[in-house]
Order: sequence, then structure tokens, then C-alpha cells
Amino acid sequence: MSVKASWDIFCAVVDNFGDIGVTWRLARQLVAEHGQRVRLWVDDLETFARLCPAASANAEQQMHQGVEVRRWPREWPGAEPADVVIERSPANCHGLI
Repeated sequence: MSVKASWDIFCAVVDNFGDIGVTWRLARQLVAEHGQRVRLWVDDLETFARLCPAASANAEQQMHQGVEVRRWPREWPGAEPADVVIERSPANCHGLI
């Protein structure tokens, strides 16, 4: 991938590490292997913090391994959408962006 794009990846944690594990790996690979800008929106930061010990379950926004990790709030914070949006089922981000 030669074009540097921004990515929003939405993850609703349903089964502990399955959903967040897949999206976290994808986010890290996009950054490390393809030089992309990635924002990972997670609805359950406690589970994410168990997967990534450097993460804080209480931080609204944090950076880990080049990925911007943000709490996915019930009310959309008005952030500009990225060039590419991925919704990890059943995230249901329809209407947010």
C-alpha cells in the first residue's frame, strides 16, 4: 500500500478476546507493515487493557504501538471520519459517521 490513508476500526467486544484480538492485530499491522494512520474505537477498554497491558481502561484516548485507541462512546464525539471505516460485527456503527 503506497498511499497513506486514515482508518477507523470499530470494535464491539462480545466474546472477550476474539473481537478485540482480531481488530487490534489488524490495526497494528496496518500501522507497522503499511504505514497507515489507524484509530481503533473500542467499547470495552477493560478487555482491551487485558490484551494490551500498557493500555488504561480509564483513558478516553491513548496511543499504543502507533495505533490511536479511543473509547467508543454511546454519543458520537463528532470526530472526522477516516478515509476507510471498518466495522467489526456486531459493532453497529451505522448512523454514527
